[in-house]
Amino acid sequence: MRIYVYLILMCSLYIPNLVFGIEPISTLGQPTPEKHAFLTDNTLLRTSHHSTNIKIIDRDTREIIDEFGFRPKHSHVIFSPNASHVAILEDISDSNITKVTIWDVKTRELVSEWNTLFRIVDNSEFNPIHPWLVVSNNKQIQVWNWSTGELIGDMIGERRPWKKCSSDEITPEIGKSISKTCSNRPYDHDFEITPDGQYLFVASTRPDIEVWNLETRQLIGHFEGNASNWVTGIAVSSNGKHLASFERHTNIVYLYDIDTRQLIWKEQIDENRITDIEFSPDSKHLYVAHHNVNIFDVKSGQHVDTFGNDNWQLHQMLISPNGQIMLLQYGGSYFQGVVELWNTDTKQMSNVFADYFGGLPKISSDGKTLISIESFFIKIWDIPTQQVRFIIPGVYHFEKGVAISPDSKRIAYSKYPSFEIANIQNGEVEIQTEDQFDSLQDVEFSPSGRWLAWVKPFGYLSVWDLINPRKMHRTDIENPIERHYFKKVTFSENDIYLAATAVTEKHVNDKYWILVWKLEGEKYKLIHRQETTEHDDTSYSTLTFATLTDGSTVLANAGKTGTQIWRLSPQTIQLVNTLSWANAPIHFGHNKRYLFTNQGSALQIWDWKNSRPIKLPSTPQYQGLSRDGSYFISIDEIGRFQIWDAKALFSTLPYSVEPKGKMLVTLGQIKRNQLLQNYPNPFNPETWIPFKLAEDSPITIDIFNSTGELVRTISQGTMQAGDYSSQSDAVHWNGKNNDGESVSSGIYFYTINAGDFSATRKMLIRK
Repeated sequence: MRIYVYLILMCSLYIPNLVFGIEPISTLGQPTPEKHAFLTDNTLLRTSHHSTNIKIIDRDTREIIDEFGFRPKHSHVIFSPNASHVAILEDISDSNITKVTIWDVKTRELVSEWNTLFRIVDNSEFNPIHPWLVVSNNKQIQVWNWSTGELIGDMIGERRPWKKCSSDEITPEIGKSISKTCSNRPYDHDFEITPDGQYLFVASTRPDIEVWNLETRQLIGHFEGNASNWVTGIAVSSNGKHLASFERHTNIVYLYDIDTRQLIWKEQIDENRITDIEFSPDSKHLYVAHHNVNIFDVKSGQHVDTFGNDNWQLHQMLISPNGQIMLLQYGGSYFQGVVELWNTDTKQMSNVFADYFGGLPKISSDGKTLISIESFFIKIWDIPTQQVRFIIPGVYHFEKGVAISPDSKRIAYSKYPSFEIANIQNGEVEIQTEDQFDSLQDVEFSPSGRWLAWVKPFGYLSVWDLINPRKMHRTDIENPIERHYFKKVTFSENDIYLAATAVTEKHVNDKYWILVWKLEGEKYKLIHRQETTEHDDTSYSTLTFATLTDGSTVLANAGKTGTQIWRLSPQTIQLVNTLSWANAPIHFGHNKRYLFTNQGSALQIWDWKNSRPIKLPSTPQYQGLSRDGSYFISIDEIGRFQIWDAKALFSTLPYSVEPKGKMLVTLGQIKRNQLLQNYPNPFNPETWIPFKLAEDSPITIDIFNSTGELVRTISQGTMQAGDYSSQSDAVHWNGKNNDGESVSSGIYFYTINAGDFSATRKMLIRK
């Protein structure tokens, strides 16, 4: 089996190279770790979402010391408290059971393999004394002998009913209502077992913490006193005397005496949403973290210190056995992330690892720098060395607002409350302004590097003059009288024209526009306002200019129904062509005859004057082109960035084209299953999920929220082999859960299950 999986993986990595006939210039990124555990002070146990093995690595160098086990897709991994054993929990398709395999870390051998009686959720816990594994399906809790695979029994007791949260209720402890993510079903959020193996504590959507006796398997009591309806996480001190809990929505931390179940103290953390708590190995301190790590004295409840980089979204906080090293993993998704090592005595960071793939990539025109724009970081990659040059932390919801200067020397981005322009080699900030909200919808340098245009939240457009390298000032721009909400912005090659997409709200029916300004002296004067079809409102480029050999200027605009090509002059804007379903990212290549577009998440190049697609092998996961059209980016099967020479692509492929209206089928038929990116994305309230099938298969789409909870299952039955990437054929999701309720804004994951094939992608609902 392992050889079979290895061969599939190797084929998936090398097929793109064979298809193109050229090699990628560079392949960047490592799989993002899912979780860690300390084996010793110097070695770590690690599992990754895109790895089929459990790895033992060196803490400081990340060198792989050994690998063992086999982890299928869509499985959870649980480490025992001392990291001596690993449980791999695999959901069996079309059933309500979970396959459990137990591995011995020291011997690297399989201990047992068995099936549970229900599908296990992510919360499971090894007993530190007995060979027991405690598992849950949110309603029922069971205890299994993990060494033999025998069911010891169900936990017995009348669990209190879950309490549906209300965002309107007032929380007395903080004197105001709190925003919550509500649910229509109970969830067990966290399990902890006492060091003596006798008691299980369960934090859930019930308004307290349950206490279970594992010897008798009885519910024996509760820890009372939580302010919120939901307890998010818990931790038990190593001496077994204290239990700590936190509520993410109130940011209140509680400390209890385990013997008496009495509340000793509680404190509210002045940060947005706590994500983790841990006791120090000597049980004297409690670490509480989200952006930073807050240290509390357990005995007095006094806040004694804080350290960290003020990063967003801490995914895991882990302390070495000697208590001197803390591992902080930020990011918390299948893709993206940063791992930091901190010295708990000096409160200084000793190492940082950031070369994990993910995010929205952009490439410099010189082909030496790639920027990945993640949810909480900007990573600047050095393409020749395939390493992260530096990271810009502490940013949030800036996904669209990053630009690389045309000379490939600077990067512009928003970092609340400032807007910054930094050196792309070392991150040194060269220009900073306070005239900025917390994010940018779009930002773009002009080709000369003098002008910078950006779109703020709520659609405000500004143009800045960078002629003074130490200062930037706003330049005049003529705006229409009617309020326009701008979306995307771009400059023509000679700075003469500035174009932007916009929408005007007319109650029920929005109108969509392209606006064009012409530079006259030091001012951009509005010369065209043209109504268009609905824009392709994605994070990628949707507008691109080209100056043709005859000196004329054209502008391409990606729309949801097709890409429009406009010819510009100071007097007129004329639609000269519309390409069928060719969406963002779009960009003219170095030869302006050809337009690089995206079609079903694959690269499609058009001879745009003749409306003909260039017949070439499909390039899955096309991500965009450099500003001058020299390089383009794709993503391989496991999510790594691949950099290609766009000019070399044309030198090795024929220029044959197909007549307008024919479907492009490069190899005659679909050779493999594919899950494509949903569209539109971001979306509100509905979206379509495209895919391709190599053979007839039963199709199920599962949609999960950012915490891994199943939101919606869409069963399509058995579908014939074919291309389901068009809107009429793709799976439609109306943005509602299995109970018919609209889901909230945020990041979601969708997974396709087609026979033995399974794949997962990310999408964003923005309301």
